[in-house]
Amino acid sequence: MTHAEARTGVPAVRPDDLPGVRAQLRGVTADLAAGRNCLWLVTDAMVESGLADELYRGALFGSPVRVDVPPPASARARADDPFADDSFAGEGGEEPAEWWADADELPYLDLPDDGFDLDLGWSLDGRPPRVPAPRQPAGPRYDPHGLLARLGKELSVDADEAVATLVAPGRDRRPVVGIRAWAEDDSGTRTSGSTRTSAGTATGARAGAGPRGVAVERLFRLLAAAVKAAGLTPGERPRLLVVARLGDLPESLPDELRNGLGDTAVHWWWGALGRLDTAIAIVPILDHGPDTSGRDRDPLRERIRRAVRSETVVEICGPDLELARRLAGEWDGAQHTLGAALGRCLAAGHGPAPADCPPLRRVGALLRPGAELRQAWARGAVVSWEGRLRPHVGVWHPAAGTDGAEGDGAGADARARLTALVSQAQQRVLTPWIEEARQHLAVRALGHLTRPAAVVVADHADRPPAHLGGSPERTFLELQVGELLRAHIGGAVALPQSDARLLRLLVMARNVLSHRSVLYDRTLDDLCAELSQADLRAR
Repeated sequence: MTHAEARTGVPAVRPDDLPGVRAQLRGVTADLAAGRNCLWLVTDAMVESGLADELYRGALFGSPVRVDVPPPASARARADDPFADDSFAGEGGEEPAEWWADADELPYLDLPDDGFDLDLGWSLDGRPPRVPAPRQPAGPRYDPHGLLARLGKELSVDADEAVATLVAPGRDRRPVVGIRAWAEDDSGTRTSGSTRTSAGTATGARAGAGPRGVAVERLFRLLAAAVKAAGLTPGERPRLLVVARLGDLPESLPDELRNGLGDTAVHWWWGALGRLDTAIAIVPILDHGPDTSGRDRDPLRERIRRAVRSETVVEICGPDLELARRLAGEWDGAQHTLGAALGRCLAAGHGPAPADCPPLRRVGALLRPGAELRQAWARGAVVSWEGRLRPHVGVWHPAAGTDGAEGDGAGADARARLTALVSQAQQRVLTPWIEEARQHLAVRALGHLTRPAAVVVADHADRPPAHLGGSPERTFLELQVGELLRAHIGGAVALPQSDARLLRLLVMARNVLSHRSVLYDRTLDDLCAELSQADLRAR
């Protein structure tokens, strides 16, 4: 359950209900259907939140024939396994001196000469008896917890036969093999034992394990070679679906796969989500509020304020859906409470730190993060948002309770950045309303002229459209709000008081937003109320 779900009791929107998620899933499933392997790279936070596992299941279960390779046993399960390789290792992973050293030989039984009353309990000075593990040949493919061993088990064959079985002749429908790379806890290299503490409990690290993802890389290479040797066409090939974080694989593997190794498509969770996705994700939170059905309401005014609130959350949080849900539930929509609410939401999560984000040397985002941005992307510090590079809000806005916070927790630079984002959100919502209200006011003003339309246009239009020069009335309808207000103040238009009040608010709002400033609560409330009342007046 997410923070927003726990706070409001409202279930989160399912990931596959978001258009950006569906688009990525379609891309992955289309590549799999075309006979290509797929490597899907996701961020660290997506694995921690469980979103990566949901995406993995959505992509894998879209294939009619599939093999879901289960994750390896946990370190604790291995420690408790009596048949694990280190089942008779002492503290520190070393064998006791009195225990036999050669695992290939059976222990010597020192039995009585008379052959009677045999005690086969093998009591060793009060210590519990230990049964040696079955001898296994050395090598990664024989690791009972290794990737090939688990794949072979799903195919009901031995580990060294798993890849050959996938490409064997006569197999009617070849599966998609799904692997969660973040669950592969080592390279698959067989080792002498797990590292243990003095209490005898496993720490989870395996001595001698190589870099992460070596087993996954090996499977890519083995399958590519087997497919090539078998001469399988794209429609006949088994395919791999690997969902991974950047740190789950050898550093060079994504680029090698993209450049042709094993006919593999590499998908990045980069630019996957847009404004519509974040807006849809917070709809249930915004809908969850006090019941006002029995009170006097102004539906249009509420609609505009809700749209401003929603767009502000979207603009600030970008593709961070969990932060957007938290902020939508925490913030009441008032501008003076926004900074403090954002700081609390950042403190409640585990977002990136300022040090995680390198300097951004360009604005435009490419199809995938460049080498200099990949680590920052993996930590969630840099995102591709609406086709542009953007640092996560947690990089520049401090969380509540951080050192050096002043006022609402943000310094001057953070407040300036936040103001710019809020202004952009207000522009996106209010500009269409301002323009529509201008058009209606121009039509009404045409009936309240005290001078000929041609004279008013000549006196007050700064740049009259050339193509409308022969029609003063049509040119008058194109006057901007500032020009209409000058005409009203100069006495050329005698607007009713209510229309004049709306016109002044439109001029103020447009000037404020054009300079990337913010309409604060009272002005915004007045504007929304006047827009609502104007819609109720006769045209």
